[in-house]
Amino acid sequence: MKKDSKPTIAILTIAACALWGPPAATAGTAAWRCGNTYSDQPCPDGKPLALGDMRDAGQKREADNSTREAQAAGDRLERERLRQEKAQAGRHATLIDSRPSAPKANADDATKRKKGKKEPGYFSAHDPVATAKKKAEKAEKAGRRSAEKS
Repeated sequence: MKKDSKPTIAILTIAACALWGPPAATAGTAAWRCGNTYSDQPCPDGKPLALGDMRDAGQKREADNSTREAQAAGDRLERERLRQEKAQAGRHATLIDSRPSAPKANADDATKRKKGKKEPGYFSAHDPVATAKKKAEKAEKAGRRSAEKS
């Protein structure tokens, strides 16, 4: 192979594409209505569709202007969003602690507590009816035991 064979191959490839390009580009420009579907290939009982732009120059200019305005508005909104995000970047989340502060223990409270009993550090809900039943059963058992001992 020659040293300059790569440019020659590239030129031949470009020439081949230039020859085959126009027929391929025009082949897919037709549209056909085949019943309730549309296709780029002709079909039996299909009707060709006219795909030309039916707008006049004023309508095209108007559509282009509205497209440019929408793009400008989108760009403006994006810049505003980025500006707001940048302003928020310096702020950090704030922790809000809704737990009440623990009361300070007085010397009187320490003497009132029973020895060896610790107050639980949590809240436990209970059913007052079930608690009353348990107390009644406990009293009944205690009554039986004292009756048995005597």
